[in-house]
Amino acid sequence: MPELPEVETFKRYLDKTSLNQIIKSIKIIDNRVLNVDEFDLKKLVINNKFTSSNRHGKYLLVNLEQGILIMHFGMTGDLEYYNKRQEDPKYSKVIFQFSNDFKLAYTSRRMFGRLYIAKSIEEFIESKKLGPDAFKMSLEEFKEALNRRTAILKNAMLNQSFIAGIGNIYSDEILFRAKLHPKSRLDALDEKKVKDLFTNIKDVLQFGIDKEGDLSSYPQNFLIPHRKKEEKCPICKNEIVSIDLSGRRGYYCPNCQVE
Repeated sequence: MPELPEVETFKRYLDKTSLNQIIKSIKIIDNRVLNVDEFDLKKLVINNKFTSSNRHGKYLLVNLEQGILIMHFGMTGDLEYYNKRQEDPKYSKVIFQFSNDFKLAYTSRRMFGRLYIAKSIEEFIESKKLGPDAFKMSLEEFKEALNRRTAILKNAMLNQSFIAGIGNIYSDEILFRAKLHPKSRLDALDEKKVKDLFTNIKDVLQFGIDKEGDLSSYPQNFLIPHRKKEEKCPICKNEIVSIDLSGRRGYYCPNCQVE
């Protein structure tokens, strides 16, 4: 599930715990999460340091002296920093051992996460055909991404080549706040709706970052606590409706979000 707010939380966690420490060794428990040769990964990280990090969309890009380690967290990925005397976390797939006797575990319960390496951030973004980062993008970049697109709005929000970082849950909240139906078409949005959508993307993602991706802490006036059957809209009290688009189930209020 990790979407942009969760990955931003992982970035800040890694920055706080794991930067500028010599990596003594790396333990690869399950190489199915690797989209890179084990030898190349070890060569990149062993006896080097994580010097800084960036995030683009749902990807965490960790800078080393001679390249970049990219972490994608799939649906259940996470990071855990801990003392070597502690037991390795459950579902650990790759573990970095630092010279200060602490470790950083990359975990993935359902195996959808992946690790990559790249020479530059730009190279990786281009290889994955990622659109602008949903939280960092300017209004001009958003309008450029919209240009010449005719897709259904919900599908477009989930398309990482359109804008990067938004998934199923946050797209529902954004469309709810913007009062836009999930099946609205991008090319039917007037300038006011485009600006409203842009503002709500930023506001919803900022709120998610402030909450460190903890969906259980959301107040009742958000749609997120009501994304299930027989729930009521927090604004108008009409019943929330589910919708399946391209194999993804979303939720919306048919009264507040008119097509």
